Amino acid sequence: MSSTPFGEHLRREREMRGVSLDEISAATRISTRFLEAIEKDQWDQLPGGVFNRGFIRSIARFLGLDEDSLVAEYALGNSNGAPPPAAAGKAQYRMPRNWQPAVTAVVVIVVLLAGGIFGLHRYGDDVSAWIHSRYQAVRAAGKSASEPGSVAPSAAAGDPAQVLTLKLQAGKAANVKVSADGKIVFDGAVQPGDSRQFDAQRQFDVSASDSSAVTLDLNGRALPAIGSPGQSGSVTLTRNDLKTAVGGSH
Repeated sequence: MSSTPFGEHLRREREMRGVSLDEISAATRISTRFLEAIEKDQWDQLPGGVFNRGFIRSIARFLGLDEDSLVAEYALGNSNGAPPPAAAGKAQYRMPRNWQPAVTAVVVIVVLLAGGIFGLHRYGDDVSAWIHSRYQAVRAAGKSASEPGSVAPSAAAGDPAQVLTLKLQAGKAANVKVSADGKIVFDGAVQPGDSRQFDAQRQFDVSASDSSAVTLDLNGRALPAIGSPGQSGSVTLTRNDLKTAVGGSH
């Protein structure tokens, strides 16, 4: 076993990948104060218990490290500070009986909140993109009905090509960044099976740490890989790419 302190080991892994604490914080929703405390082995400044393990799993997932191995290393390095099982059992025995329902309620609330945050983090962009596309369709239909004399504009508003819709599907873990019309709409890690959808009026800018990790679909048409397998890559997509895809299908 390495004699390097856990926090020092984690900091080296992060710096080897050229990742800042702010980037990890943005992707995992863990405050930079907690991240700094972990790298300095200042465990008294952290919530402790399952929260610490959850932090370490999220960091490992973002850096592409083995989650179970890193958690085991953390547990082994901090076992000296844990209370012995007998002491823990005695403390539990002394807990007043009427506290148990309150503790159970707190645990349930924490689990529900954690599930809600996880669902919002993973599926929030998909839901937002779907709502936006439905809003655009309803708005176009309403404008067409209220202005029967404006045939050309209403047809243009209802044309699906007026909105660029990008669908991203992850085949394996990678770091991905997507900008729509110059605004960052996603910047973080994706896992196998993750699916994201975004809308833009003019263009998309997409980059990935592994070009073979993601497949792109523009307005229902599959696009080629953005780079060589195993290498980072980036691409800018505009209406011209959609026209090229349409022309290439004939």
